[in-house]
Amino acid sequence: MKNLKIILILFCLVFSSTLTNAKTLRFAVASDVHYSLNKESNSMSESAKVLRGFVDRVNENKYDFVIFLGDNIEKSNKENLSGFLHQIKGIKGTPYYLVLGNRDAHKISGLSKPEYLEIVSKLNRNQKKADTSYYFYPNKDIIVIVLDGSSSGMPSTHGVFTQKTLQWLDQVLTKNKNKTAIIFQHFPYMEPYLKPSHEILDKMSYKTIITLHDNVFMIVSGHYHKEGVFKDDKDIYHISAPALYMPPYNYQEFVIDYDKPLFSKLKNIKLEGTQKPAI
Repeated sequence: MKNLKIILILFCLVFSSTLTNAKTLRFAVASDVHYSLNKESNSMSESAKVLRGFVDRVNENKYDFVIFLGDNIEKSNKENLSGFLHQIKGIKGTPYYLVLGNRDAHKISGLSKPEYLEIVSKLNRNQKKADTSYYFYPNKDIIVIVLDGSSSGMPSTHGVFTQKTLQWLDQVLTKNKNKTAIIFQHFPYMEPYLKPSHEILDKMSYKTIITLHDNVFMIVSGHYHKEGVFKDDKDIYHISAPALYMPPYNYQEFVIDYDKPLFSKLKNIKLEGTQKPAI
């Protein structure tokens, strides 16, 4: 009888391992909105019109989430940030999240990071916890990690990932080693074109953390205002997004299809990316 129970348990384990669920994750990315208020007149600025168009496109589609990739406002001040957040509150039923860009907050002029976080945590229902680096789970299989690479001091177009941020990233990836990771950051690791003033400082420290883990599927960035798709030697996608505020005013839609066997990591992952007009 005991042997029969063992055989039945082994059969159930083998049978369950053959069961696979086909799943899809669909999300939208808007980078470099550069939202600004038009103080010279009562009319909307061009960036505000494009953002309103993007909100309409999101509401017309069914996305699991939306990411704004940083440089969400043109100048770092309370008026622009509050205006931006009030406008994206028009997104209905889809959670949306913000990445911090080099224009959004810094010590020397404009909003400090604590001031930025205070406003965001009050006006974005999806970011009540005041952190510039954070993560969330769009489903049971995938973790989304948002990294802050903006300077805390003098305004800079360089990406700066502090040791504290990189240690945190290492811990999060380790803790979630059985989940597939998508990383969003403003500053790209693999740039769409050469521009030394915009590069990540101490890039090798960043690479060291990424190469320690085998669960990173894609890293999506903005900053360069130009689209680009690359793969590194670990088959990680590095995707650079266009600027929403610049013609032709495109955002990016991504669809990830995959199979999820029971008691196993994701298999047959397929990525499809499409540029779509906001207006």
